[in-house]
Amino acid sequence: MEFIAIENHVLSLVCLKREDYDALFEVASNKEIWAQHPHSDRYLPTGFQAYFDSLLRCDIAYLVVNKNTRDIIGATGYYNFDKDKKTITIGYTFLTPAYWGTGMNASLKSLMINHAFQYVDAIIFHAGAQNFRSQKAIQKLGAIKTGETQNQTNPPTSNFEYTLLKTKI
Repeated sequence: MEFIAIENHVLSLVCLKREDYDALFEVASNKEIWAQHPHSDRYLPTGFQAYFDSLLRCDIAYLVVNKNTRDIIGATGYYNFDKDKKTITIGYTFLTPAYWGTGMNASLKSLMINHAFQYVDAIIFHAGAQNFRSQKAIQKLGAIKTGETQNQTNPPTSNFEYTLLKTKI
């Protein structure tokens, strides 16, 4: 799979770099973004640092940029690429609330899905068991709930796994 910057008519996905921390934290420091997330402290510097470090460990992490305004509006990434199984996971995604309900998340996911399906046959998504907003957005893409995992965090959290098959598009 080619891990490159990608774009469509409204978004640019720019490869994330360590020096993007401050700009991304400014966008992510809204408590509302993380309210349903299993790690709801990501709006704070310590919580965000853990998120940012995990994002950088993805196969590729992106800043989500509004092409019209050039503003950073969130982040996302591809991870767990398995060339043999032809699968990849899309996650670590957030958008600033100003873009919720605008179709921007659907545009973002469409861009990432179309790029990934050039190389894989299945895309995995994870959403916290209490993150109903993300679950609903993933289901709108046509992904089907295929599992649940327990995270060994304190306190323990659960994630749902969803799968989108290339043949379903």
